[in-house]
Amino acid sequence: MKTVAAFSTLIASTLAQGYFGVMSARSASPVHLLPLNAIGGKFFLGGSPSSYCPPQVGDVCNEYPGNSTVLAGGDGTLSLAVIVPGGQRVYIAPDATMSYTVPHSAYIPEGSVVDGWSKTEGESFGHLTFDGGLVACPVEGKPWQVYGQRPNVTLSPECLGFSALTVNSTTAGAWEY
Repeated sequence: MKTVAAFSTLIASTLAQGYFGVMSARSASPVHLLPLNAIGGKFFLGGSPSSYCPPQVGDVCNEYPGNSTVLAGGDGTLSLAVIVPGGQRVYIAPDATMSYTVPHSAYIPEGSVVDGWSKTEGESFGHLTFDGGLVACPVEGKPWQVYGQRPNVTLSPECLGFSALTVNSTTAGAWEY
């Protein structure tokens, strides 16, 4: 039994080391230093994350309040750092929106890109990149929506490229987003 407990602790510790939040960097722009947030199945710079924790899981909700968006991975693929069984994967949809799967479902639309993510560590911040780059586009009355640049998808000239700075986190961010 001690071996199982030690192994579980090792896995949890290893996973926690891969958790991180993202902040945008583009000097002298409206997207500079905005947090990346999971909102309604898509990602935005700014705003507040849309998270949920079912009351029947009790104190777990206090441990993972969902007031910030935390990611995991960056070694090819990317996921939301959540507790919900099955997790939530991040992908670039056919329309180039940076999106994530709904809880309890592995469904990703055909034509989506699930790989191409890379996270590197730096002295003060790490960096998250997507093959082709990330841009944020203005949406009236909402935060800036994030897109992964893809061939054959033309985005508005108002969109702004940005650097995705990473800040390590010690825990998952929410039960689910």
